[in-house]
Amino acid sequence: MPGSSPQPSAGAHAAGPAIIRVAGPFDLGKISRLHRACFAEGWSRADVAHLLALPGSFGLVARLAQRGFPGLDNLRGAGFALCRVVRDECELLSIGVVPTVRRRGVARALLLSAMERCRLAGAEKMFLEVAVDNVEAQALYAIHGFRTVGTRPNYYQRLDGSRAHAYTMQGDLLLPDNS
Repeated sequence: MPGSSPQPSAGAHAAGPAIIRVAGPFDLGKISRLHRACFAEGWSRADVAHLLALPGSFGLVARLAQRGFPGLDNLRGAGFALCRVVRDECELLSIGVVPTVRRRGVARALLLSAMERCRLAGAEKMFLEVAVDNVEAQALYAIHGFRTVGTRPNYYQRLDGSRAHAYTMQGDLLLPDNS
């Protein structure tokens, strides 16, 4: 229908402004490009492939519907999330949204989708690391129930060679008991 938003394909769902879907083997290059667009220490296609080959690992890709040529919608890669579930715990290994589309709810949609998928896989707790100076990400995590449980000194290396500490944060994935 002209002027309508694109419908998510099988295995995908709309989450606000973004369409989130599980990454497949043809997304390795896309995730690598997105990671390099988001972080100074961007991961290669081989890095992403190795991570996703680990048991319990999965990736999510976010795409934004944007108006292109008159009457046509284009889908543009906007972000990604990479997770690993091991028994009742999981780790958000990396999450990023390209700078040109930040502040549109894409990170929130990716985080919530990752949390739900991990919960469905049996995880009760999610862990992540976030740079101590990334207050926007910390605020997003806090809104969704994450709390700081530790610090990792010199965890991130910056382009200029400096190192940055990271907070380890933990969030509970269990559904609230309504009894």
